[in-house]
This record gives sequence, structure tokens and C-alpha cells, in this order.
Amino acid sequence: MTLVTKNKYEYADGGLGTIVPIEEAIRMGATTIDTIVLDTEFPQINRMHARNPFDALSTIFGFMGDRIEYQNIKIGKLVAKQKEVKINLFYTPTVLTTNSLIFNKKKMQNWWEKGFKFAENQFINK
Repeated sequence: MTLVTKNKYEYADGGLGTIVPIEEAIRMGATTIDTIVLDTEFPQINRMHARNPFDALSTIFGFMGDRIEYQNIKIGKLVAKQKEVKINLFYTPTVLTTNSLIFNKKKMQNWWEKGFKFAENQFINK
């Protein structure tokens, strides 16, 4: 990951510090928040046993990231309730990938289309 310098300040991807920044959005004055979570609402995959040290580290970081994401959402919901902020949470209908290091443009376009339709149906049926 690289940092971007703008007006003499360095910026990094927000996911580095907060995976789902609901609380930060509320702090900055948001009154309605649409949150797209690139995961299913309920975990659907089991982690495999590590075959080597790299697998073990990858599994540990994945687990930590999942826990942080879950806690960001939970805390965000609590703060939103306290501050009377409306949150719309949109999850993916299926597991997109188990290897985020692989980029496949056609697959990603297909995921986007399926996810958009899924979210649209959820929003309409509310």
C-alpha cells in the first residue's frame, strides 16, 4: 500500500485504521449512512488449517480483520442509535472470493452487478 500526499499531508486507505467507518461518519455529521459490506451478513466459510507460516499469518490477519469489521459495525450501530442516525447496511448475497489477492475484471463486474441487484431488492423490500 502506498500513501498519497495532498496539500503536504499523507493519506492512506481508510480501511487501514477503520474497516467500516460508521462511527467516524457520524462524528463528521452524517445523518444517513449507506454501508456496503463486502461480505455476507453471516459467516459462510470455515478457515482452513495452515500449511505453512505464510498461511498461518494470512489466516491470523484475516481473522483479526473480520473481528475488527464486526466490531466497527456493532459500535457504529450503537452510536447511530444514540445519535438518531439512520444506517442502511448492504451485504453481499454470496461469498465473493477467498483470495483477495487475485484480480479478475470479469468476475468483479459480475459481483458488482449481482450485489447491486441484491441491494436494490433489499432496499425496495424494506
